[in-house]
Amino acid sequence: MFQAVIFDMNGVIIEDERNHQQSWRKFCEDHGFQLSEEEFKREVFGRRESETFEFLFKRKLSEEEVNKYSNERVDIAIPIFKPIMEATPGLLEFLRYLKDQHVPMALATSSRKRYLEFIFDGLNLWQYFQVIVTSEDVKKGKPDPEVYLKAATQLGIPAEHCLAIEDSLSGIKSAQAAGMKVIGIATTHAPEEILQADKVILSFQQQSFEELLKF
Repeated sequence: MFQAVIFDMNGVIIEDERNHQQSWRKFCEDHGFQLSEEEFKREVFGRRESETFEFLFKRKLSEEEVNKYSNERVDIAIPIFKPIMEATPGLLEFLRYLKDQHVPMALATSSRKRYLEFIFDGLNLWQYFQVIVTSEDVKKGKPDPEVYLKAATQLGIPAEHCLAIEDSLSGIKSAQAAGMKVIGIATTHAPEEILQADKVILSFQQQSFEELLKF
């Protein structure tokens, strides 16, 4: 078994990518931007907010501007997701299994702390994670490996002994660049779109947890 498991959040902990997309569409509509489906996949899914904002506004933004636009988008996202918030199928059972096996867990997300706290409070997830790394803790977003390397370092476990679980192409590339094996969960993309992952699953309920962790 791997010495630690590092989770992405959006699309892995929660299936909020459609709501995530809805909030981005509303933000874009409010600011007069139009994104194609391909641009959403390339510039939004798995990316840091600051990078998406700079793609939209076509310029470098100050920290104050990023914070302003981030809060604006989270203000849109929370009312959309709050009434239907739930963990991905089988996720809570998997977390309990790992905890019972004394496997350290970390989160490596492109989301910001405010949205993460909203999700973790709502689903009571704090008890499972020893380390949390958000977009505000790194200089480079996925597909750069920094967020996964930082999570492994804070766990005190070599990256090559950590297993990552991701749903996005940029996230899979990020974890693999850090030297980790990656399970790709087909929530945001079709299974054939994430074959770059070392293993592809449809959900945490697809097989026993012992089989899930076998490579």
